[in-house]
Amino acid sequence: MPKKNITVTVGLVNNVKSAHNKKHAAKKAAKNQVAGATTTTAKKTGVSKTQAVKDFYKKNPKASNQEAVDALAKEGITITANYVGNIKSNRKKRRNVVKATVAKGEIGITEIKAALTFLKAVGSVSAAKQALTAAEEIRKIV
Repeated sequence: MPKKNITVTVGLVNNVKSAHNKKHAAKKAAKNQVAGATTTTAKKTGVSKTQAVKDFYKKNPKASNQEAVDALAKEGITITANYVGNIKSNRKKRRNVVKATVAKGEIGITEIKAALTFLKAVGSVSAAKQALTAAEEIRKIV
């Protein structure tokens, strides 16, 4: 088969992909409407599934994964027990890291929480270092 001189640009590829994605999304929406599916409560309220699980475990720290799944299903949030287990595991990892850090040094949980809040406010570790350097210079002057 002879080759044809066809030029494919990035813009053309993006246009084709965009059209394909729109068709796919329209088919999926139509399928959900036919099946009677609605958006989950998590999407309606703006709370993510992960946050819903975290909130559930704040109220019920001893609950099993399946209990969390059942309770969230009553609220209209579809989630699996394995996903709940992953969220719990990550929370435990973070908690253990904080405990290990506190055990190593003279810094307490209060200071770590303050530092994390500071990092969230500033945006990055490098920005936090710059802010601390500036604060140290101001402290020397005052």
